Amino acid sequence: MDSVPRRNWMREGRGHYLWNSVKRLNMEHWNRGRTDILKNYTGLNMSGAAVLQGRFGCEIERNPDSGVRLTRTFAQYGWNGEDFLSFSLSRLQWEASAGSAVPMKRKWNRDRDSTVETKNYIDFICVMHLLNSLAYETKENKETAELTAAVFAKRSRKPGKVILTFLVSGFHCSDMRVEVYRDDDIITEEDGLLSSGIRPNDDGTCQLRKSLDIANSTEASYSCEVQFRSLKRLVKWDGKIWDQGEPKQDYDTGHHYWWLIVPLVLVIALSLVFLIRMLRCRFV
Repeated sequence: MDSVPRRNWMREGRGHYLWNSVKRLNMEHWNRGRTDILKNYTGLNMSGAAVLQGRFGCEIERNPDSGVRLTRTFAQYGWNGEDFLSFSLSRLQWEASAGSAVPMKRKWNRDRDSTVETKNYIDFICVMHLLNSLAYETKENKETAELTAAVFAKRSRKPGKVILTFLVSGFHCSDMRVEVYRDDDIITEEDGLLSSGIRPNDDGTCQLRKSLDIANSTEASYSCEVQFRSLKRLVKWDGKIWDQGEPKQDYDTGHHYWWLIVPLVLVIALSLVFLIRMLRCRFV
């Protein structure tokens, strides 16, 4: 079993060293627990195939004012898809999630050195590794992010109204500013502008969506100015409205191909008549 680095920063330089360190420590904890459970504890039902799972890690919350706060830690083992053993950081001991895990829990809790090592790993080393990984991730996102911006409109359920939407995506989450304009005036929330807020994408970048109800017959010019790093991009609405609920209709298609359909039907009908006559002659 091996872990595969998914990001570029994990494959070279200090990032590669960090990746190997995280992988090594996780595998040490996993192998130690796996070996102990499978070798020394025979109370499990070992008939047929069995699955032993383990995971080790932490979750943090970063606040510009209060810094980093540890929100969750986990060192857990599962057996055949069910919880088996888990480490309680507040109680500094292993807890059994199944009756068959009680003997192993008692054995591990008697090993104070191993208990303290587990506590230090998920309470300190894991947080340090996570912060360093986030720093590399942020740096890579800044270097590789490609911003896209679009403006589109669709008909609103309100009579005579159109929903104008400005979508910006692919930017680093703290390096972007979006302004919406009606002609030369900035539109704000007081004018009815709605914002989705900054939301994460799957690749580590972020997106932002802003929308506004406008009159269907407006003659004003609407645009979106995006400032990303030191660059500015202006995207204007072309005045077109996307009618999502109305299917596309190609009226010319019927007029162009009806003369092919009619002969085809006649050919099929004549073929059937000929086939029926042949069958009748054969059985007479």
